[in-house]
Amino acid sequence: MYLLTVLFGTTLFHTIYPAKLPSYFPRCYQDDQNINECFISAANSLNENVRSGIPEIGLHQLDPFVAPNLNLTLESPITDLYVSVNDLNLDRLYNYHFTAADIRPKEGVITGTVILPDLDLWGNYRVQGHIINLPLNGGGYFKLMNDNMECDFLINDWNERGNCNKINVEITCRDEDVKVNLTGLPNGDTIIGLLNLSSKLVASEISPAYAGIFQKFLGSFLKRLCRKYPLNSLFPTSS
Repeated sequence: MYLLTVLFGTTLFHTIYPAKLPSYFPRCYQDDQNINECFISAANSLNENVRSGIPEIGLHQLDPFVAPNLNLTLESPITDLYVSVNDLNLDRLYNYHFTAADIRPKEGVITGTVILPDLDLWGNYRVQGHIINLPLNGGGYFKLMNDNMECDFLINDWNERGNCNKINVEITCRDEDVKVNLTGLPNGDTIIGLLNLSSKLVASEISPAYAGIFQKFLGSFLKRLCRKYPLNSLFPTSS
């Protein structure tokens, strides 16, 4: 799914030798008219490989995936939340399923859709504000158990003669449903019960937060990958 950007400039291009991809990596060829279908099949075949990480491509462990601390602001007509999170873990991030892809190596563009059927997030939080008119003010432990999250992604500006730091990543997510467990809130049992009664609406309201987390993760990973592999080793020609 990845392209080439030269790390030290075009003058060094011919002296840089690409790292070798793991032998179990499927190959998709840039001149194959079925490259999109090939990519979907290849990506979905690697679930167990990515679970423990793939050092050769700079991919860290995905079960669990430990995310950096983050601060989020969620605003909508019915939600106004400021949240800070630390010790954030994502369980079963490896259990993804790609359903669509549009691979255009010559343009430096990759788009697609991926489903995360059973992703859980847990960690420690502090929150201030309200969601669907329920006040949330406090801090403690949280766990979010999600059901069928679907994310669309766009990767562009990844050109052969560009710069790895200029790769652009955009992600939008739609969470079908979520079960919430929190500690550290006044009237916590009542609040949790009300949140779970409105679980589909809560899932919709917090979906942008997931997109933000994934965007940071994917952006960092793509920069590492970009610096190791040239275009022709990721999407070689068939001859």
